[in-house]
Amino acid sequence: MNIIPTMNPRLQFIQDRIGKVVTDSPSQISNWLQMTPVLAEKGKIIVEIPVRLDMTNMMQTLHGGIAATILDDLCGTVCLISADDFFYATVNLTVDYLQPALVGEVLTCSAEVIRLGKTIINVHAELKRADGKIVARTTSNLINTQIKTH
Repeated sequence: MNIIPTMNPRLQFIQDRIGKVVTDSPSQISNWLQMTPVLAEKGKIIVEIPVRLDMTNMMQTLHGGIAATILDDLCGTVCLISADDFFYATVNLTVDYLQPALVGEVLTCSAEVIRLGKTIINVHAELKRADGKIVARTTSNLINTQIKTH
């Protein structure tokens, strides 16, 4: 008997949007961020995100809370496309802020699963400028909520 593996529907959703601004995500924060997927595979995702004026602080650089939100959103997304059938919630998110990002810059954010456990997934993510300098990076642990994705 041949069993044909099925594609994770959340991974397929993102792969179908490679090169396009995501506007139809079930996550409203993902829609607001206006991210464009570049790569999506089990264990890894890369997106591009434009820095807009409504994302900045008084110095008109990317607000730290928005940088953390981008990183957190991508950590959660890489869990959804890597694990089976459950939502994951952030347990902790440690962010290092290293460089500013200015309005008009397009940042690249990558998130990668470091360890996929039965209960906890450990993820590393980085937010980079076009010149390759890291704006912010995080290590995060996310927990299986036991809430099914479908």
